[in-house]
Amino acid sequence: MTDYLDIYPLVHRSGGWVLPWGEVATSAVLAGLFGADCSVVCLGPDGGSFAYDVAEDETEVIRVDYGPWLPLPNADLSGWRAEALVLVLDAIDRI
Repeated sequence: MTDYLDIYPLVHRSGGWVLPWGEVATSAVLAGLFGADCSVVCLGPDGGSFAYDVAEDETEVIRVDYGPWLPLPNADLSGWRAEALVLVLDAIDRI
C-alpha cells in the first residue's frame, strides 16, 4: 500500500489501546499524531492484527491479519477489531 507513510502501532493491553511508548491511545491523542499521513496497525490481545490505511485512490482500506487489503465498506469486523476501527475513525474525524 503506502509503505512510505509513518506507521503507528497500537497495542491492546488491559482492555485499552496504548502506543509503543506507553501513552494511552485515545481518539484525541491519535488525532494529534494523525495530522500527517500515516497507517495504523492494531495488535490485538489474541495475537491477531488489524491495519487501516488510505489507498492512493483515497479509498479507505483495512487488512485483517495478513489477508488482502479490502475496501472499508466490505469489512466485517467484530470484537477488538471493530473497537479499534471506531477509535481510528473517531481520531480521523477530530483532525
